[in-house]
Amino acid sequence: MSCPELLQTQSFIDGEVDAAQAEAVERHISECAECQAFCADAAALSDTIRTSATRHAAPPELRERIAAALEAADSADIVRPDWRAASDARASRRSFWMGALGGAGVTGLAASLAILTVLPPSATTLADQVTDAHTRALMSGRTIAVVSSDHHTVKPWFAGRIDISPPVQDFAAEGFKLTGGRVDKVAGVAAAVLTYQHGRHEVDLFVWADRGSTLPTNAVRHGYHLMFWRSGDLNFAAVSDTAVPELANFVQLVRSEPE
Repeated sequence: MSCPELLQTQSFIDGEVDAAQAEAVERHISECAECQAFCADAAALSDTIRTSATRHAAPPELRERIAAALEAADSADIVRPDWRAASDARASRRSFWMGALGGAGVTGLAASLAILTVLPPSATTLADQVTDAHTRALMSGRTIAVVSSDHHTVKPWFAGRIDISPPVQDFAAEGFKLTGGRVDKVAGVAAAVLTYQHGRHEVDLFVWADRGSTLPTNAVRHGYHLMFWRSGDLNFAAVSDTAVPELANFVQLVRSEPE
């Protein structure tokens, strides 16, 4: 018999529930084998699409049409505050998608696959996403938004910027000096990133709310080592180009601290 909460689980995966609903759905998923299997299947499908789908850049003409259609749809919502507004706005957006996709020569199946790419990533693509976020910050020179080695400064900085309270500790005595933090994105959700200096290497500690994703254990991407773990309702990922034993030592320090 199908779980009666399956549709709610699908809405949760699609990001269509508010914070209060998400908490209830997460509790349900943790106790429901059918919904856990559904989430795992969705992640596997998302991974397949991400790794095998052909991607094409939209031509300038299509981008202009999309921008114009979105502006028109927004205007429709504002200037018609009656029962017809929602219907008209939906019609505008449907016309936008039909026109945009038709102009690009994209089939209905391809459109469906594009929508499915927003599903939670599997362990493989999660490692790729963390590595991409780490390297993107390094290449842009924007690894730190709040500069401080004082956890009493760094931890409160995240309040109001992210919906979690990440554990913040300085391990300077052990060779990992807290240098600050920033907010990034992992698996489509905001993540706190704590930055540490270890000799000439930077270590990024990503922390984000657990949504039942399958986490990798250890991984290597483009010369960067990654280690993942879950603690309570939080997911963690440490990434750096430092040696594996040193990164493992850092992870042990983080995990040994009370949260």
